[in-house]
Amino acid sequence: MSTSRPWKRRITRAAAITAVGASALVMSAVPSMAAQKCTGAAEANVCLSIDRLSNGEYAVHLGIDWHISKSDAEAIILGGGPLRAEMIGDDAFSDDHLFDVPLTDAGASDGFGLSIDFDRVVPAFFLDEDNTPFDRTDEVFGRIKITDRRTNSTRTFDTPEFVQRF
Repeated sequence: MSTSRPWKRRITRAAAITAVGASALVMSAVPSMAAQKCTGAAEANVCLSIDRLSNGEYAVHLGIDWHISKSDAEAIILGGGPLRAEMIGDDAFSDDHLFDVPLTDAGASDGFGLSIDFDRVVPAFFLDEDNTPFDRTDEVFGRIKITDRRTNSTRTFDTPEFVQRF
């Protein structure tokens, strides 16, 4: 004689639904960004990505393709003008310097002009620029400064902003 045990199926199904719901809650509670935000501007495309790593730290990448001539790009690189990047906390009354992001690559080409990359891995609290009880959402963006020693001029380019809680 075969006996059906619908209560076992209901308990198993309820446990599975609870497990899926709990894992979705955990996944949504841990911020993770694999997206990159770029300006898409014709003169200079400036990008920022902030990726959460498995150890809880964040890989921060800033990049720029400044559409100038290859010869001007080479002159800026070879001229030794500082190529700098920093992360900034965007606040209503002032922007706060959070940390510097070191240069990892610079190149010149006919297609893109001057291309520069900056990378750094940081703990979450480096990006936590709003930690008051009244404002827990962080607004951060990157700023790239390129100095041309031929003219002693510095151009500043800002990335789009990331808004989230770190």
